[in-house]
Amino acid sequence: MTDDERTGAGEPRNLPEQDSALLEWLAMMHPRLARFEDFLTPREVVTDYTRESLVSLEQLIIDRWPDRHAFAQEQDTDFNDGATRYIGETYLRIGGGGWFVNHDPKFLYSGRLCILLDVEMPVPISPLNLITTMLSRRTGNVLTRIWDGQTKKIAERRLAEPGWEPVRAQFPGAIPLSRLGSALTPSVR
Repeated sequence: MTDDERTGAGEPRNLPEQDSALLEWLAMMHPRLARFEDFLTPREVVTDYTRESLVSLEQLIIDRWPDRHAFAQEQDTDFNDGATRYIGETYLRIGGGGWFVNHDPKFLYSGRLCILLDVEMPVPISPLNLITTMLSRRTGNVLTRIWDGQTKKIAERRLAEPGWEPVRAQFPGAIPLSRLGSALTPSVR
């Protein structure tokens, strides 16, 4: 079985359960995002996939939970799923790339939904981990620091390679593990 088959980039045949789960999760992306935007966030929270929307979402999350331990005890998996999707999709809209799950126990975010942007030397981003980081730091700038750093990288690459644009993984948006290369090698440092 090829990596494309295991991650869903090719024809999904005999996929391991965890990869099938990723494809099912991705297939529900649009309706779950719509639910998050329309029903799970207050009207004053901006949900237009901009830098400002990340500011708004981060403030909502900081106001909702006093710390990461309270978040870990949260039973509202609907909100957590929506926030994970929204954060990941917001970054993917500026930086291309796609979603993946790596179940290698040596991988820093083993078993967690991650994105990998289409930039030079990409680093896996776990939206769920970002939520717990926001709640630990409580600075209100965790999500925007990543946005700012990635938009800077993208602008620099566009200058260095005129005509280059980030490429988004094709539907359903899963990245084959074979294409992730060195991005999957980092472990806890």
